[in-house]
Amino acid sequence: MLNFDREAELLSGGDALHGGDIWGASRRLGLDPREILDLSASLNPLGTPPGLRECLVQALDMLCHYPDRSVWELRQALAREHDLDPSHFLVGNGSTAIIRLLARAMDLRSIALIAPAFGEFGRSLAITGRPFHYVIMQEKNHYLPTPADLDRLWRDNPACVIISNPGTPAGGLADPATLDSLVLQASRRRSWLLVDEAFIDFAPLEAQQWSAGVVQRYRKVVVLRSMTKFYCLAGLRLGYALGHPDTLAELAPVGEPWAVNTLAQAAGVHCLAQKEFAARTREMVSQWRAELVGRLEGLGLKTIPGQVNYVLAKLPEDGPTAEMVAEACAGQGVLVRPCGNFVGCSPYHLRVAVCQPPEQDRLVEVLKPALNMWLFGGSAK
Repeated sequence: MLNFDREAELLSGGDALHGGDIWGASRRLGLDPREILDLSASLNPLGTPPGLRECLVQALDMLCHYPDRSVWELRQALAREHDLDPSHFLVGNGSTAIIRLLARAMDLRSIALIAPAFGEFGRSLAITGRPFHYVIMQEKNHYLPTPADLDRLWRDNPACVIISNPGTPAGGLADPATLDSLVLQASRRRSWLLVDEAFIDFAPLEAQQWSAGVVQRYRKVVVLRSMTKFYCLAGLRLGYALGHPDTLAELAPVGEPWAVNTLAQAAGVHCLAQKEFAARTREMVSQWRAELVGRLEGLGLKTIPGQVNYVLAKLPEDGPTAEMVAEACAGQGVLVRPCGNFVGCSPYHLRVAVCQPPEQDRLVEVLKPALNMWLFGGSAK
């Protein structure tokens, strides 16, 4: 259960729970947003897919009409992508909106949230008054669940388990056997299992294919996906849930009508067709991630192994905290994500989005003095 201080933090507005606030940073720093390098938000370093601008211009002619309430064309495209029937998909205004929907719908006795996890889960559950507790994974295991963790998880017999795969903010992939064990245990206990796969599109294809078969067989498994990250649609917002048709039919009325605007629907259909872009994204993110890890470790940081478009690093504990480093970097127009407010992380954990080599140069240029200035009492400039 939440303690009072933690609940107050979650209910107080939540600004610190997310990265990606380039607008607030722009006002605070007195910089044009285009001058800021935002590596606090983990988006596709290649940007949006080719042809998206033209697609959106064409869709502007339909703004005089209400959006397609059933999101029919996009659900058809998702069905082709996953080789499932369209009834297996519920689309929303980003996966965060679906998290809020699920929190409203889950009137359960206890919810186990595997941590670290995306802060919106805890915040949404707290806002809706759902009883939950954290089951914290260990850094030495790269924050991935082990069989011992699963034994510990089920001791309290939760009515629902929430897990992120890839993990947040470390980016590691759970072992398929671990995921299968979670599904089987949840099924035997008649518990719900919610799997957050917001970053799975950056992972190898075999990892992406796990969820489609599971949601067909198990009515109480719901998988969340985001199109915001992989297709760089943060300003449009687009995400969806995969689940059993009967389950999604019960959830859908809890959501808002016209939850997905016309431009987002058109963008989703267009993006799913960009197979070459998707393949190149995975190739380049893997390459640039390895380069970024090398550069961060060259500055004395310890990195946590992962397979997606962000790197979790740990600063030396005899130096500045991640908040201090992030503040110094922001003063030079580069945003990074301190992770001390992720349950299970420390004040010395820092997350950085994978970026292209010129952006890595800029990052290192501001990160190096930010790490060193506290040792000498000087300035980060």
